[in-house]
Amino acid sequence: MKEWEYELRSDIFSAFLANNKQMASALMWELIGKKSGGLFYRYRPLDLMELTSIRYDQMYFCRAIRFDNHGDGMIRFKSYVTCFTDKKNSLTMWNDYANAAKGICMEYSYDDIMTFAQDNNLFFAPVRYSDKDLEITDKVSSVMSMMSKPKVESDEYEWRLWKIDLHSTDIGKIMAGISPRKIYIGRNADDEELINELYDIGAEKEIEIIR
Repeated sequence: MKEWEYELRSDIFSAFLANNKQMASALMWELIGKKSGGLFYRYRPLDLMELTSIRYDQMYFCRAIRFDNHGDGMIRFKSYVTCFTDKKNSLTMWNDYANAAKGICMEYSYDDIMTFAQDNNLFFAPVRYSDKDLEITDKVSSVMSMMSKPKVESDEYEWRLWKIDLHSTDIGKIMAGISPRKIYIGRNADDEELINELYDIGAEKEIEIIR
């Protein structure tokens, strides 16, 4: 990641931390303009569970406490997160999240993500990559700590979509109402039965499938 992006992501983080949503939104648009042009990606394994999610416009959210261990533990226990990247054709993401390129990469538009976020009271923002620890002083800084990761992980170029649900006891959440615009099949995908079903779903839902 280039230095300007570290700085811009940090500025977005700081704007949200200061509850300046207007500034955060403007800075996010600057980052989107320089990077993805409004396109975001989720790398996933190709299996029956993922095919079902695609067919029914669903997205899975896991508890933040499963992969983050700093900040307020109760907030993380009650927070549900799913992750995107603004980097297309990421070898890291193909290897780590799409079963060594045997899986798929789903492409979403920013407009679709934000509509889904507004409908479900979700927060969407880029992750801040910094080796400086965030001082946890209140609930806001504890919540925002979920949006901060060390620089060693910056090759993921991650954005997070999440919500806090204080009344939920679910291990994870499935939320419906969003569909990818395109789906890219990994270069090592070899399960032709699942691939053919993916093509069928794509034809039904008018999602472009690219192999």
